[in-house]
Amino acid sequence: MSSSPPSTTVPDQLDVAIVGAGPFGLSVAAHLGPQSARTFGEEMSTWRTSMPEDMILRSAWDETSLSSPRGGSIDDWVRDTGSVRQEPIPLELFLRYSTWFADRFVPNRDPNDVAMVEASGTGFRLTTEAGHVVDARRLVIAVGVMPFAYIPPAFASVSSESIITAGIRPPELERFTGKHLLVVGGGQAGLEGAGLAARAGARVELVTRSRVHWFADHEPERPRKPWERRLYRLAYPAVGYGPPPLNRLVLHPDLFAALPYSLKRRLTRRLLRPGGSPWLRPLVEGKVEIREGLTVVGVELGDELVVSLSDGSTRTVDGVLVACGYRFDLDRLEFLAPELRRRIATRDGWPVLDRDFRSSDPGVFFVGYPAEGRFGPISRFVLGTGFTAQRVAEALRA
Repeated sequence: MSSSPPSTTVPDQLDVAIVGAGPFGLSVAAHLGPQSARTFGEEMSTWRTSMPEDMILRSAWDETSLSSPRGGSIDDWVRDTGSVRQEPIPLELFLRYSTWFADRFVPNRDPNDVAMVEASGTGFRLTTEAGHVVDARRLVIAVGVMPFAYIPPAFASVSSESIITAGIRPPELERFTGKHLLVVGGGQAGLEGAGLAARAGARVELVTRSRVHWFADHEPERPRKPWERRLYRLAYPAVGYGPPPLNRLVLHPDLFAALPYSLKRRLTRRLLRPGGSPWLRPLVEGKVEIREGLTVVGVELGDELVVSLSDGSTRTVDGVLVACGYRFDLDRLEFLAPELRRRIATRDGWPVLDRDFRSSDPGVFFVGYPAEGRFGPISRFVLGTGFTAQRVAEALRA
């Protein structure tokens, strides 16, 4: 009796695989069309799972549109759905808009995360966490900032469920109700986590190496006289970057890219100065114990979690939220096979990219936060999706 040969599954064939379905991944896919590209990962996952439900976006209304060559602005969504414009913009509204955008302009989406990407004869072979295999000629990495949360050396070798280092998840903070939570970091993420944990009933202490800075209430929706609005727009052509006139550089990413790296680094630090949005202030002041000018120098994990601070004091706590910003690290992208990572050059910690966001491996593009090292702060925010998606799509179609 002859036996049948084992059945094989032919992988899907794609022109472009986009790893990530946040604002940048969706915008690049919308410019390429469903016949050419597919996104992988849950749509807007970070925004849905790692941000407070009642969060208010800092961006202005006209800076909060995803990018498509066929329309798809947040104003188009309002007209199409009969929704009501709200300013400042609540997270819930932005997520409803992004869902509409994805359904209309990015139908080719796989909600499964990518488990592995390997080089293949025709480009790249992707395996999803669901076990699906896909071959793609080109690869766009659009994973956002979450894989690159910076972990201070004191925490690098400590593993515990009581130490949160990968973003703010409000349900995780609720488990510290009635307990002592130490928050490390005085930027938006640290202040957000501290305020939300205090609201949930935790005893919260925040330590930061510098003074806590609260952003001024320069929000664009504030009532202004006509001449005041004109002056405001001259001073703040884009919201969330400062101070004037340095903030104008954000709107010229090619000019920013031409600057020496040392200058770009100093400018980025000033343009993205750590601080908290005005809406957070009532959640923190008087409710969170703030210790400025301190860093964590040691962590001991035994029967209790003991944290040593730079002033020689210690804290015995029930948990720690580490919110010390982000630093790109190629090795954090563990879904990229080691041999593929070795083909991607870095300089000063960032991937080396050309004007089209293409890496030293000509088939791999990086968009969003990993492109900040070349194009500056616009790479982190929704405002940058138009510039990025148009530039990448032109290169991929060429």
